[in-house]
Amino acid sequence: MAAPQIDQFTQALFGKVESVIIVCAILILVVGIPLYWLRLKAERGLIRVIRSSRNRRQIQKSAPDTNSFETAPHCPICNALMVKRLARRGSRSGSTFWGCSNYPKCRGTRAI
Repeated sequence: MAAPQIDQFTQALFGKVESVIIVCAILILVVGIPLYWLRLKAERGLIRVIRSSRNRRQIQKSAPDTNSFETAPHCPICNALMVKRLARRGSRSGSTFWGCSNYPKCRGTRAI
């Protein structure tokens, strides 16, 4: 006798679960996808701002070195002029070296 009551209870429970799943799917479509799109747009904008500020900073760092083109050596790999750079990582961080102006296409370096 308990079996029909259990069946009725499980049908009612699954009916409620289905409605919750449908509401969640609608919320994902209505709210989640636009929020994901906005997050992607914001990330792309931030990446653009960071890259442009890096480029400006790199130009400002290399601007004083433009007068020393006569003394700048040529790259041993591609024969382009080299630029003074500052090592940021590794055992020689903080020291300067000559790096190829075609970086990252060419990774030629020389010690100063």
